[in-house]
Amino acid sequence: MSRTYLYNLEEFTEQNHLEHLYGSALVCFTADRDFLRQVIHPGIGSFYSINLIVDGWEDYQINNHQIHLEMHDLFVKQPYDNIAIEACSDEVSSIHLLVEKNYFDSMIAQNEHFQGQNPIEVFSSIPVIHLGEVQAASFYQIMYNIQKTIVNPHLYKNEMIKYQLNICLFLLAELISGNDVNTHDLKHKDNILKIFLHLASKNFKRERQVQFYADRLNISTTYLSRTIKELTGNTVLSYLMNFLYNEICIQLKTTDKTISEIADDLNFSDQSALTNFFRAKSGVSPLAYRKSKKSKG
Repeated sequence: MSRTYLYNLEEFTEQNHLEHLYGSALVCFTADRDFLRQVIHPGIGSFYSINLIVDGWEDYQINNHQIHLEMHDLFVKQPYDNIAIEACSDEVSSIHLLVEKNYFDSMIAQNEHFQGQNPIEVFSSIPVIHLGEVQAASFYQIMYNIQKTIVNPHLYKNEMIKYQLNICLFLLAELISGNDVNTHDLKHKDNILKIFLHLASKNFKRERQVQFYADRLNISTTYLSRTIKELTGNTVLSYLMNFLYNEICIQLKTTDKTISEIADDLNFSDQSALTNFFRAKSGVSPLAYRKSKKSKG
């Protein structure tokens, strides 16, 4: 008896000649009739798929059940579902967000509206959601924004993708629960995230206290910390430490500054403090890191 092949998102992307896969975690693309009629499902996929029908209709077979999707229908495919597209209309247009299971599950676990819930149980209750025009437009816009973020260069691409995926989760939570999850203030929080990242990139060398950034945003430290954690899953401090670590790496690779000079430039108390920080992040000393990079060059 033959076994069904289990394929991951990277394999599906390669098999169907999709472009702009973000790492091995997600891909977002639009599809028309020609694409849908030649798409290859080599087996059972290990990823989530959120599909929005923009125009026309699509017919799928999923786990031996027929699913018919019309305009403004949102379809959530879970990992390990056995799915194949059977037919579509000539004028069909749809947008598809595919996210590898481990990546999306980690996002779900960090989202306050899904905490304590099993993603499989949550999404099995709503495989198809019939959206109104305004809801469909909201989903389309955020999925399109994810597609643009993947395609275009962006200094904070990882942060923006996580933020946009969180908006998807907020919208899904609203649909599942029927309750308002305060999506109206996401634009305000989006601005806080963007301004914080800009301020952090300009000031991290000298300012690494949450209070400094909260003061410049005219909000409390608690609200800033909660907003950054909610939108990205990371803390304010982790962003500042990552900026700091990356700058040390750049200076070690591209300058001849001594460790003491780098420590002074980055506002460490002394060379030992920088060395301890760098070793904790990388597992090696700054000098060993510099030597390894120069030997490779």
